[in-house]
Amino acid sequence: MSSGFSTFTFDTHNILDGSLRSVPDQSVAYSIRTEETGPGSSRERRRTILQLQGGAGAPACIDWKQKTFEISGVTRNISEVRTSRGRFKFSPSHHWSWFDCEEYKLKYGAEVEHSWTVYSYSGETLATFTSNVRHLHNKKALPVLSICPSIRDEEERRFIILVLLYSETKRHQKELRRSLGGMGDFFGNLGGD
Repeated sequence: MSSGFSTFTFDTHNILDGSLRSVPDQSVAYSIRTEETGPGSSRERRRTILQLQGGAGAPACIDWKQKTFEISGVTRNISEVRTSRGRFKFSPSHHWSWFDCEEYKLKYGAEVEHSWTVYSYSGETLATFTSNVRHLHNKKALPVLSICPSIRDEEERRFIILVLLYSETKRHQKELRRSLGGMGDFFGNLGGD
């Protein structure tokens, strides 16, 4: 990735509530907040809203219940904008398209510090997102997002950010379910045969 990328750090480990801050000046570029419904520990995510700092432009939104993205007043089902490619259902990459002429390939790489990479149709790296991973001495680094300078259109930037927020959240949920399932197997086997 070239040094010309715009880099942002999340100001918290919770990527769905907080701010994206420009590097190196740490000014807030975007705010992210998630609305939840329900009482206490049974709260459910309803909508995640991405807003350009200063409230400029319409916010972009992930509606978790309706399974939609909304950008600049246009709402689309996630199933319309995301497709899997390849022979296997569990392909490590997905293709996303909001615009008629653009398609993005999103690939996750656990071997590269748990990073997501967004590629253009031609294979150019357009964005990377590194989630909060533990480093030496057990200190977690804050998540980092880098976007190619060729992405100048704000709708396109917001779409890429929504895709990354959605994908990382779903990956994390799947990982939690897997680890909790393993605990159930462990405790279930304690009874012995």
